Amino acid sequence: MTLTQHQKELLVGTLLGDGNLQTETRGRTWRYRAIQKAEHKDYLFHKYEILKEFCSTEPQLSRVADVRTNKTYERWMFSTKVHDSLRFYGNLFYTYDNKTQRMVKDIPVNIEKFLTPATVAYWYMDDGSLKYPGKSNALRICTESFSDDGVRRLQRALKNLYGIEASQTQKNKIVNGNKLPVGLRIAINERASTAFRELIEPYLVDCMKYKVSDGKKGRLLVLKQANSSENISAENSIHTEG
Repeated sequence: MTLTQHQKELLVGTLLGDGNLQTETRGRTWRYRAIQKAEHKDYLFHKYEILKEFCSTEPQLSRVADVRTNKTYERWMFSTKVHDSLRFYGNLFYTYDNKTQRMVKDIPVNIEKFLTPATVAYWYMDDGSLKYPGKSNALRICTESFSDDGVRRLQRALKNLYGIEASQTQKNKIVNGNKLPVGLRIAINERASTAFRELIEPYLVDCMKYKVSDGKKGRLLVLKQANSSENISAENSIHTEG
């Protein structure tokens, strides 16, 4: 089996986001894994339907405790089988760190070659959000798990390919009362939000449209669960990294 264009765009877009590739052979063989919180079950199954010919089992429901909130959340996940078609993407996104003895994911130096509108849509659906819901059309994308150079490559790619001017914001965390830098996030301001929305809207899965502004400081689509603020605020609580 060879990958279709749609499968390639899904892989690259979600590897920029929450998706990850796993290897037990130092990069000789790879499998893909996707995880989504329960509210995004439809999105998880959308991914599965595209890749199910590479899977031997259907998505599974599990529960995970979040020590930050002292709550237990449900999430859906699936993994593909090990497949030769994934080796290219493993080598594209991952390098072996001898110091930590683990594979590290970062942004490919030639990411512009792969950043189609559909790929950008999957990336945003995985890791994007409204910056100030109800107050602005501005958007942001969680990229702090990547190197600063990698984030800048994504920023340049949006500009070079689609004329979208994105900026960087510093994500910090508080440790023992001290503010420590975590990494860079990509920010898309009010002015650039229309172009970004028009780029990705044709490829958005319905259940993820709530993440995107409608141009009037609202959401493209309001979740059925949106009357429960907990479901939307949990967005960052179950954030998974590859």
